[in-house]
Amino acid sequence: MGRRTTRVSRLGKEKKRSVLIVLAALVLIMGGFTYFFNSKFLYNGKIAKNVYIEGVNVSDMTKAEALKAITDKYTPEDLNLAYDGKKYTISPKDIDLKYDTEDVVKDAYESTKKGSYFQNLKKYIDIRVNKANMKIKAEYDEAKLSSKVSSIADSINVKMKNASISVGSGGLSYTDSVVGREFDLAANKESIYNMIKNKEHKTLELKVNLQKPDITTEQVKTVNSVIGQYSTTYSQAVEGRSYNVGLSARKTSDVLLMPGEEFSYNKLTGPSNKANGYKDAPVIVYGKLEQSAGGGVCQTSSTVYNAALLSGMEITQVTNHSSASTYVPKGRDATVSDGGLNLKFKNPYKHPVYIKNYAGGGSVSSVIYGNSGDKPNISIEVKQTGQNKYSTYRIFKDSNGKVIKKEHISNSSYKELKK
Repeated sequence: MGRRTTRVSRLGKEKKRSVLIVLAALVLIMGGFTYFFNSKFLYNGKIAKNVYIEGVNVSDMTKAEALKAITDKYTPEDLNLAYDGKKYTISPKDIDLKYDTEDVVKDAYESTKKGSYFQNLKKYIDIRVNKANMKIKAEYDEAKLSSKVSSIADSINVKMKNASISVGSGGLSYTDSVVGREFDLAANKESIYNMIKNKEHKTLELKVNLQKPDITTEQVKTVNSVIGQYSTTYSQAVEGRSYNVGLSARKTSDVLLMPGEEFSYNKLTGPSNKANGYKDAPVIVYGKLEQSAGGGVCQTSSTVYNAALLSGMEITQVTNHSSASTYVPKGRDATVSDGGLNLKFKNPYKHPVYIKNYAGGGSVSSVIYGNSGDKPNISIEVKQTGQNKYSTYRIFKDSNGKVIKKEHISNSSYKELKK
């Protein structure tokens, strides 16, 4: 009995020893494998497999090798911009542009090395299954970029300008229209930001908005002839009135009316008061002659009105004086006031017309220029319809003097001037 117990005890010890030997062998094998795995793959001084930077495969590269591979392909270059055949360049130096290449290579290297062992192992396995593609970030001085872009914008921007007409001793002259150019700052900066972010080196066509002029050179050059004019005289002895005639003539002169556009006398002259530059002079108020600022402006309005009649303008608003004027025939005057009485007419032609007034030496004239083909053959007829009552007609004739159309313009009635 004693011998059997001793034998069983001896067998148990041998079994334990065998298990321990096996375990020790397994530990040695696992340790060896771990050492081999770590030294070969995980802690081998190289970037893990299946790691890319901006599409460049940096697997199994040292940091130095990866840095060279990346900088060979990704180095900040000039930003090339263009508009209307002209080239513009923003260099990396201009905006302190650089890439965080060293940082991203460091991150790629440490992606399987900076955590705990099991974290690193898990990351290594994840990367082997799912490719890691790291991005390079661009860094630049935003203020310098904005300044550079603004400078380019200034060189492109052009203010839109309408064509214009002037009259001098040599006759009509024209100033050309200019198509405006407006650099789209927001859109272009966004495109440049994307170029930098995506590391694109293609030429960017800049976005520039064009502003077409409302009045073109071609349009104003159709104005080539006088199509209607009228003159009246005044006494230079009344200084305030002479001054007001001249001022109102200047304010309503050099007016370009486009087809269908309406002329408003009061809009151009402004209020007939001292604050607006007018002087006291005789003026008819409720049929009585009084001293008031703006006396004389109605002579200018009547002169312009007759030029408009003779040039074929479409009369849209006209009112006669309460008492007949001495400077134009009855039925052909046009009074104005700040209270709403106004002279208005429209350009009925397909071409622009240009109004030029002259005042001085006791005479005020209004000349309307237009296209020679639009020049009408017009006569004005005023019929007396009663005591101090008149009807005004405009008669259009062809080149042979044959009446084409007779147009009723206005009815006028006058009262005697109160003393």
